[in-house]
Amino acid sequence: MAGEISKKSGDIGEKIAEKLLEKIGWKEQIHNISIACSDDNHVNSSGNQKKSHGEDIIYLYDTPFHDDTTVIAHISVKHKMEGYGTSESAVTSEFRNHIKGLEEIIACAKYDEGFNSLIGLTTIKKNRKDIGILIWLHSNKKEIDRSILPIIAKSRPDLKGDTPYYIIDSARASFLLKVINDLEKRSNKGEYQFYYPKIGTSISVESDRKGHFLPIELIVSDIIPAIVSVDSQNQFYLYSRESFSDIAYKNLMAYALNFSAGLVSKIYIGFPDYNSVINKDMAKMIRSSFKDRREEIIPFSYNSSILDLLQE
Repeated sequence: MAGEISKKSGDIGEKIAEKLLEKIGWKEQIHNISIACSDDNHVNSSGNQKKSHGEDIIYLYDTPFHDDTTVIAHISVKHKMEGYGTSESAVTSEFRNHIKGLEEIIACAKYDEGFNSLIGLTTIKKNRKDIGILIWLHSNKKEIDRSILPIIAKSRPDLKGDTPYYIIDSARASFLLKVINDLEKRSNKGEYQFYYPKIGTSISVESDRKGHFLPIELIVSDIIPAIVSVDSQNQFYLYSRESFSDIAYKNLMAYALNFSAGLVSKIYIGFPDYNSVINKDMAKMIRSSFKDRREEIIPFSYNSSILDLLQE
């Protein structure tokens, strides 16, 4: 019975993860790859060396933030039916186990002939960058926006090498989905693209810094920039995971004006909790801090409410 529940939970997690990744533009995913274990330090619960590791999802993309670099994302999906639980020590222990398992997969994948032959079927840039992503979800709707990052940030897993690891918990996944849903609504399911700010080590001169997928740096960011095309006119959107406040709005307004570089006439800044009744006057006062800029700047909430009717 426990095994059936575990399998069902795993299937639910993988389905959610697959759909979420498709939403952010990671469409050509490779699922359920077996990696031969090549390290006798990788042992099972019986103390014997593992014969293989299971890769849940593999995704490759050329990063816009680093020249001539292909990112190979090794994605491990974990799911809990009832939420993460209230014990910080239990959450930390589970996290360490999940990350350790992902580390073992990546370590052995680098030497697995079948895996390397598979990814060799596509074009790899001069530089290959392997990263680990733990998508750790749950199905407790009451706690879906609860972030466990403050808890696991205290953990210090004993990891080898220089492979970077990223965490997408249910709160992060929920934020990403809200952003995508709002972009689809505002573009009338038409044309929108994510904007790639000038970060990283890329020195290529590119006039078009936008695309249809989110790189990992933006996936784990609390700010997501995007371009929406309405009647052949581009509008700049900036989505914040942070709650609305005078400081947050002023900072994001400065970021948006810098990112958009005077190329658009309308800028929208989204918060999870902006209230057009309560916050309207504050927003107007903050806008006056940038009198020299002529862009129209519009704050909004990307969480649906009847108050949205006041913003139409």
